[in-house]
Amino acid sequence: MEKASKKILQKWSNIIATLATTVLAFTALITVYLTVAAWQVQQETARPYFILKESPKVELANELSFELKFSNVGMHPAVDLSSETIVFDDRLTGKPIHHDESAIVNEIPKDSSSSLVMTIPNEEIYPKQFSINAHYVVVDLQYLDPILDKSYWQLIYLKWNGVEEEKIQPTVHVRVEEKVKIDEYLKTHGIDLKKDIVKK
Repeated sequence: MEKASKKILQKWSNIIATLATTVLAFTALITVYLTVAAWQVQQETARPYFILKESPKVELANELSFELKFSNVGMHPAVDLSSETIVFDDRLTGKPIHHDESAIVNEIPKDSSSSLVMTIPNEEIYPKQFSINAHYVVVDLQYLDPILDKSYWQLIYLKWNGVEEEKIQPTVHVRVEEKVKIDEYLKTHGIDLKKDIVKK
């Protein structure tokens, strides 16, 4: 009887020990998973990221020009920065009046800025008019994070409100409903832009 009791006790002891080991192993796995996930999130928040630090500058001289000044607010530098810019009438009629690509070779570290200048020839828009219709400006930025070895894309949608009574109007960010129409317009004209995708 005593032997049977000892066997039962030993059996339960083994079961409890096995369960405890399983729980500890499972807890360790969860801890590792959470640590890796937190590290990945931390790495992503350190990626390079560009913002417009000031309102785009519009100049009307012999030609119409837009200057956009981008600043890298991420912790990591950006390299191989390239851009595709499209400018078109806000009535969404006709072809784009400007569609160009450019690239910057130099590294853009944290808190550094880079300018993008778009010049619209006067045969597209004569700059010395009493009034000029509003135009959309779409910028597709592409760049590489050399630390994470990942490529990033950012799409920026702006609206320049043109010229009214010979006064240059401000440039603003587009509304959600405008963005949908812009995307349709670009698709109609065979312009395929990236959609804030991360490419490894």
